[in-house]
Amino acid sequence: MMLTHPAFPNTLVEPFIITSPQTINYNCIAWAYGDDTKWYWPVGNYYWPTEIPCELKAECFVLLFEKIGYRVCESSNLELEFDKIALYCDNMGIPTHAARQLPNGKWTSKLGQQHDIEHTIFSMSNGHYGNAVIFMKRKI
Repeated sequence: MMLTHPAFPNTLVEPFIITSPQTINYNCIAWAYGDDTKWYWPVGNYYWPTEIPCELKAECFVLLFEKIGYRVCESSNLELEFDKIALYCDNMGIPTHAARQLPNGKWTSKLGQQHDIEHTIFSMSNGHYGNAVIFMKRKI
């Protein structure tokens, strides 16, 4: 099912595709991390690895993904020999969202307590989550 959303104005041009039922079991960070059993967030009553500072800072999210082999890279371009993730931040630089690249070059992410979706970087840009500002990759 195709979805446009007022919080993401670019979906009028490139709509999301819903790929799962709604669930509150995990969030976008967990989904990008590869875990659909927990809600990852550094503040509040959520899961966060004890060895990573519990702060809403991009560098803490980078440390989270470095823990499983990701390294910061330059772009969102598809590289067949790498898995990639994108970290979104608002205009204050505060992390808001994460997405994981699919083999077809599109991205998958979770909209809060809602659905998993397939989307482009463009469809998520300049919306509720801000913009993808950090890209990371790991060798497959």
